[in-house]
Amino acid sequence: MANAPLQSVYDITTQRIVGRLTKDIDLFKGIKEICHLHGVTAAHFQCIGSLQHATYVQVERDGTQGRIKYSTKKRTDSPVELLSATGFVGFDEQGNPDIHMHGVFVDCNSVINGGHFLEDENPVAVTIEYIIFPLKDVEMQRKEDEIWGMPVFQFAKGGL
Repeated sequence: MANAPLQSVYDITTQRIVGRLTKDIDLFKGIKEICHLHGVTAAHFQCIGSLQHATYVQVERDGTQGRIKYSTKKRTDSPVELLSATGFVGFDEQGNPDIHMHGVFVDCNSVINGGHFLEDENPVAVTIEYIIFPLKDVEMQRKEDEIWGMPVFQFAKGGL
């Protein structure tokens, strides 16, 4: 098997896509490109592997009873091993492909951490291995949540 930057195999029996992303590929860009190659517009995915660094935010209290907010952007100062990550693929408010992913990682100081990962800021170190579960009869698009005032995936029956 070639050492292509993006490897993917569609398993017709289970209707899942498995593969890997190689060094320097951004995690989100790679997953979106694989989905595009296989015609997937909505999906759930899981992955493990290593990143040159992790860039993410975490939930925080905002000082108001029962309210939360996200931290400022955090970035590790060493490579990390992505122990477990899971996410969804859908569309943003403008109709562009979008990913929502949370993950847990350990850094080179043996510190375990995690959070909500950010797009274009998580380059692969050695490999990311993934499985994508396409959702053929589901539409997922971000729209502003009435309570929180932020764009979150909304789910609808159908397919794009």
